[in-house]
Amino acid sequence: MAFEDLKNTVFIKCCETYDRDVLKKIIADGMTALNYKPAGNVMVKPNVVFAYNTDTYGNMAYTATSLVGASLETLAKSSGVNRVEMGENTAIGFPTRLCYKNAGYYDEVKRVQKEALCPIGIYCIDEEPRESVFIGGMIHDNLRISRKMANADSKVYLPKLKCHCVSAMTGAVKLNIGICSDDERSIRHDFMLNEKIVDLLAVGYPDFVIMDAIDVGVGNEAFPTARKLGLVIMGTNPLAVDIVGSRLLGLSVNDVPYLKAAVNRGYTPKGIDEVKISGDLNSIEELDERAKRLLPYDDEFYRWQDIEKELERLKSPIRFYWGAYRHSNDQKCLTGCVMGLKMFLSAMELFAGSEAFAKSKPVSFVIGRYKETIDGRGEEVFMLGSCAKAEIKNAKKITHIDKCFTTAADMNLSFAHKLGLPAITRDPKFLFDMMGSMSASIIRKIFSGRYFQDIGYFLTKGLVRKI
Repeated sequence: MAFEDLKNTVFIKCCETYDRDVLKKIIADGMTALNYKPAGNVMVKPNVVFAYNTDTYGNMAYTATSLVGASLETLAKSSGVNRVEMGENTAIGFPTRLCYKNAGYYDEVKRVQKEALCPIGIYCIDEEPRESVFIGGMIHDNLRISRKMANADSKVYLPKLKCHCVSAMTGAVKLNIGICSDDERSIRHDFMLNEKIVDLLAVGYPDFVIMDAIDVGVGNEAFPTARKLGLVIMGTNPLAVDIVGSRLLGLSVNDVPYLKAAVNRGYTPKGIDEVKISGDLNSIEELDERAKRLLPYDDEFYRWQDIEKELERLKSPIRFYWGAYRHSNDQKCLTGCVMGLKMFLSAMELFAGSEAFAKSKPVSFVIGRYKETIDGRGEEVFMLGSCAKAEIKNAKKITHIDKCFTTAADMNLSFAHKLGLPAITRDPKFLFDMMGSMSASIIRKIFSGRYFQDIGYFLTKGLVRKI
């Protein structure tokens, strides 16, 4: 098959379990079928949004550990590969190294190192020195990415196929948010998020994609529920892989805002009709038949994608007011603070229990410019985001987090303990784990030179710009 024919080809293998030996064979078959020949230094990017106490929060917010290990081992045994380095930056405010530990990645890398034919490393993008790369995009002119990623000869992405509370789905293209450290990740993580994601393709275009779709996550991307699909999806074009993933989730390109934005900018393929499906499935009809495994599209499938609906389900007295992000139109910001609130409340439900929400305090959350008067009813009102504005009466106290965007971590630190619910920020074990990981992260940043690099960047670029 010619190279151009392979560009939009997606190779799919059926796989019901996370058996490492089976996965290694599948990955090797995919590399051969798609003519992917890694060489030199290979950067591997998994999908790790959150990993902590899997008994409470589940294990569906990250690429399965055994698939990560199988991918690393297969790559490390490939002729011509000198080194394999795996890097990621997890959800803002949560140390990457703590997620790595809870996902079992450190242990997995140690296991693979014993079998590998070349060195294998694992690093946290938020702790390592960066290099500035020109993008010339709508949001980012330049982007500072990990030096190890910038110097990689080949990039392999390992996305987890999941629903997403504001982007409809998570796939290979959306995975690029994790190549940004928190400072640049926060830039335009608002109503311009999808354009930001497309910008990142300029530097974060993987040479090979191995999508974990054996167990697919439905609901919220940080705390999804597993549904068995039994597929490993591979390709050399991240859009093609994501378009297949979206079809399996019952979505089209127009239903996934970052895919729609990418197509509008000229990226291809433009739709499922332009994707060649091969492997164990060979047609759109076979794809649709397999997708039936994920049915029904019920409340669980869309869990915490509508805040008011979930608060009603939980019989909670908490109130939510959502207005436009600017006074000149009625458009609501769909991808900023509201995403943080969805993740925050969904985490609170898992930690405190759904029954606790019925006994929570009748506080109010306000996002955007709410036009009508809000009655605080003697309780606290939390205004989230720089654009939050409303006329509020009878409030016990008004707390405004003037930040764009306000993250789930900001909410946990600011008011989780004020909702009348058990708060994870008061859990001794969680605090101990966080402090330990943050301390280790600080030490690593000192020895890697990351702090000194950031200070130098501010003095030579940021300070001059402010002056």
